[in-house]
Amino acid sequence: MKKRIYLKFLLIVFLGLCWVNGQAQTLHQLVLTVDMTKPNSAPNSSFSAGNNTTVVENSSPNRFAIWAEVGDSVLWEAKSAGEAQVPVNVVGVNYVGGPRIFSSNTLTGSNSVKATIIRGGKEDYVYRLQYTIGTDTKVYAVTALIKTKK
Repeated sequence: MKKRIYLKFLLIVFLGLCWVNGQAQTLHQLVLTVDMTKPNSAPNSSFSAGNNTTVVENSSPNRFAIWAEVGDSVLWEAKSAGEAQVPVNVVGVNYVGGPRIFSSNTLTGSNSVKATIIRGGKEDYVYRLQYTIGTDTKVYAVTALIKTKK
């Protein structure tokens, strides 16, 4: 009798672990590529996302939007395009509007920024990605969106 109860308990634990593992959250890797071919003008930039990320809109850097769910993580990185491979560093992600889906309004980093979505909302989360180019201290910014499921 005790053996049956023990086996049922183990089966429930095993099924629970399988279910939790099946609900694994996604890492959304977002890469800002900065065109360095026009050094004397404001940098042209474009976003791209990893294969596991649904891009909703990508008509311009300021109209870039992805789908994400609560529990997912977002990793923002940047790189340069063109012959001169100048380092591009993501220094911050700042809240602009919509529901606050991260634990803080300002997320900081030195080369990249990573955060986990803690809540969703009906409206789009609007953020400003800030970055620097090479050793220049000037901070550039692009605005983008994250759509979440409530």
